[in-house]
Amino acid sequence: MTPQEFANYVRLKTRTNSTTFSDTDIKLLMKVRQLEIAQSILKADEDILLIPQTTDLVADQREYAFPSDILSKIKRVEAKLDGTNWLKLAERPVTDYNWAMTETEIVDHFSNYQGYCFYTLSRKALYLLTGSIIDVTAGLKMWVNTLPSAITDLTGAVDMSADPTSTTHGIPTEMHEIWARGVIIDYKESREKPIPLSEQEMRYEFDKQQAINALRNQDMDREITAKIPPSSERADNGFNY
Repeated sequence: MTPQEFANYVRLKTRTNSTTFSDTDIKLLMKVRQLEIAQSILKADEDILLIPQTTDLVADQREYAFPSDILSKIKRVEAKLDGTNWLKLAERPVTDYNWAMTETEIVDHFSNYQGYCFYTLSRKALYLLTGSIIDVTAGLKMWVNTLPSAITDLTGAVDMSADPTSTTHGIPTEMHEIWARGVIIDYKESREKPIPLSEQEMRYEFDKQQAINALRNQDMDREITAKIPPSSERADNGFNY
């Protein structure tokens, strides 16, 4: 759906018009339901909302805040610690170390080489455990699931599944009708005398799960490899004596 089609559909189902159900009210209900829809999309576990976001490395600065539109945990961290080459940083909890987290100790224990550079999480931020840090433009990359862009104009003619920019997401087509249904339900329940829900609207949670299932296994060429436990963990190797 486009934003315009979304608004038209919602008003058709609620028997309203632009006066009785304003654009402002629709956008407000859309924004609330959008968070729920986005959190549901994460359950498909297909990295649909995953985007690498970059920020500048600042000389001698070790703490970097999460992106403001982060929807869930950090999935991957990379950095150009030498100013040129990307390195993957692994997470290490600070409890793994029994020495003080001072700059001198950190530089003594870590470096800017693959396998020797890490990060830890602290108050919604990354804390880099590396060698000395220099200024690098867009030198830190965090791969995170992000909240899709809010709809700000209900006259738009671009499908809402399209990504607005290279660093922001749209909402997958499979979730559009469910998204609209959620807005319709919220409208009906917000009336001074709540409007009874239709049979379809009462199936909201079930149909939402069906839509999520439709997002799973997007790569039909994906290989699934089963692992057999080592013989030491297999009692009698499957035989009973």
